[in-house]
Amino acid sequence: MPLHKANNIFVSNSFLIFITRFFPSLANLVVMIWYSRLLPTKLYGNYQLFWIQLYVIYPIICFGIQSLVVTYSTSMLANIISKLQAKHYLYFVFWMVVLGSCFAGLQYSSGGVAFFTSFLFIITFAISVIIESLLIVYKRYTVMSVTGFLYAVAFCAIHWLALEKTFSIQFLFSFLLIINLLRVFTYSITVLRVLKDNSYGYDHEEIDVSAIKSLWLHLGLYDIVQMFSTWIDKFAISILLTAQLSAIYYNGAQNIPFLPLLLSAASSAVLLQLAGNGIATLQKESSIRLVNQSGRLLSCIVFPVFFFLFIFRNELIVTLFSEKYIPAIPIFAISTLVLPVRAYSFTTLLQRLHKGDIINTGALGELTLACLLMYPFYIILGLSGVALSFVVSTYLQAIYYLVCTGKLLKTSPFSLVPLGNWAVKLIVLGSLFLSLHFWCSVHYTGKFSLILGALLMLLSVVGLLIAELKWNRKNGII
Repeated sequence: MPLHKANNIFVSNSFLIFITRFFPSLANLVVMIWYSRLLPTKLYGNYQLFWIQLYVIYPIICFGIQSLVVTYSTSMLANIISKLQAKHYLYFVFWMVVLGSCFAGLQYSSGGVAFFTSFLFIITFAISVIIESLLIVYKRYTVMSVTGFLYAVAFCAIHWLALEKTFSIQFLFSFLLIINLLRVFTYSITVLRVLKDNSYGYDHEEIDVSAIKSLWLHLGLYDIVQMFSTWIDKFAISILLTAQLSAIYYNGAQNIPFLPLLLSAASSAVLLQLAGNGIATLQKESSIRLVNQSGRLLSCIVFPVFFFLFIFRNELIVTLFSEKYIPAIPIFAISTLVLPVRAYSFTTLLQRLHKGDIINTGALGELTLACLLMYPFYIILGLSGVALSFVVSTYLQAIYYLVCTGKLLKTSPFSLVPLGNWAVKLIVLGSLFLSLHFWCSVHYTGKFSLILGALLMLLSVVGLLIAELKWNRKNGII
């Protein structure tokens, strides 16, 4: 495939995958800000406990299936599905029932949500994640986008309705369960039609069952470890400390909205392109060029967001969450330090090369190191130290993945990342944002400073993307 066409497909797929997940993520952000301001800190902490435990358990239910799906071409995927037997589906149903019951038991013991409601909620949530990955492979972006938009509207409406009444977590999640069921129904109908239409692809590619099983197990373990890496600190604090402290830490260490979606979309887009070739025909130069292109484009968005969030952190936390969450500011500052490394998907090529063992070694090492550092850092820095432990371990994990990928491709790890491009952007953006913040601190109030900072962020994103696309065009990439 010509290079310019491959990169056009990459950009197009990345955008379409991102937009399908944008609206639900936006709805979550709106509700988080809304509830932080209106609910007492303790009640907000109890509300977030449901989501924290959900995000810890649902990846165990999925066990890497959603990641495995996007690794293969449509014909290979159709071939794999055709080989599944009834017993495989029964095993998975049993797995879901056991883990769903564990989650429902946790909710029932806390007195927040009824057992049956919690059980169905996490089951439908996990199923929707798996089906969504199938829709991505078969590029049913319109269905996903429309469904995501309607889900987001209903999600916000239900949260608003819950506040209008005497606030009840049971009432809230009962109605959220209804829209979960509707989303799964819509996705399921679409997938069944797609699989029927693509049944001709069953015999197009041969299946290496042992390789697929090995990759699936590795991806499942990796997803679980990544989940623990993201949520174990919040989960532990929600259990060991008070609801108020849990709420403060949760808002401070919150994953930055939309950035995980960008990384996931870019990674999925790269995998969709690489899936056109077998492992043996994976082209070294084009693969390196593709992940470099991904890193250059992602940095156009990630770097301005990083500097805005880090430098304008005081204004942001107070404006969005109110002065109740001032103690979350240092936690937020440290958590944002991990953002620059998010401008690159370090496991994409390893996943395509079926190197699940390397992926999991890095993931387990990152989680183990973070857990080992968590307590001593907490003693020294308090809750901010807990956040710092995961920042340190994430950077070391990134270095490990680069070194391993470089060895497999017999190239320098530095060639895998656009370091020169990143260095220029970091220096220029850092100077711009620091200068603006200093000027604003002298002349304007916090809210107006925040508006100017956000404006600079948007202008930087647009300007960098335009400059990047012009550079690509000049060099014959698009």
